[in-house]
Amino acid sequence: MSMNNLPKLLQLCSQALPVGAYAYSQGLESAIHERHVIDAASAQHWIGGVFEQGVSELDLPALLIAYDAFDRFDDVTVQELNVYLAASRETQELLLEDVGMGRALDRLLRTLNLDGVEIQQPSFVIQFAMAGRHWDIPALDLAAGFSFSWIENQIAVCAKSIPLGQSEAQIVLSELIEKIDTLVTKAQQIALSAGGPLDWQFGQSMPSLAIMSSQHEVLEARMYRS
Repeated sequence: MSMNNLPKLLQLCSQALPVGAYAYSQGLESAIHERHVIDAASAQHWIGGVFEQGVSELDLPALLIAYDAFDRFDDVTVQELNVYLAASRETQELLLEDVGMGRALDRLLRTLNLDGVEIQQPSFVIQFAMAGRHWDIPALDLAAGFSFSWIENQIAVCAKSIPLGQSEAQIVLSELIEKIDTLVTKAQQIALSAGGPLDWQFGQSMPSLAIMSSQHEVLEARMYRS
């Protein structure tokens, strides 16, 4: 990646990006409440599992497919992919998070004079891909940045809620980011073999995550949105 692209990628992946990512836990707060995640080791196991079995199987391939569609000015594929992502969210909470962050990023991008495809309920993944393509950030670098930002946000939840010390958090982060290169490559292979919208079958069910997210929706005392 050239130095012209890198600052834009850092801006897009920054925790300071005003899209509200800090307000969501993706069911992790419930997993902490239920004592499935209690320390650095269990946090690494949980976050790594969701990243490997969930994000890299659904969000990352979708990001790469969307990037390619924006590159070809294929609005139909973009719209179909947005519907596919919405249908793949297993709980109301996970869907509202994706759409809420997507709308926030859409508003931000418009203030930066980046107008994209008109989508009523835009997925954050779609908006992220659009911004990356507009700023000429290479697709695999964009996927790596998306991965790092997701992992970092999950670790921030653990740091606040377990709580996890700063040094422990950095150790967990160092271990988990080692997975990024391999799983981005895997996501690229999924995207390349996914075919057209009628052929899409990527992404898989994660029952434990769905249960934790569903329980989080009705958790009486919580720090994070449902």
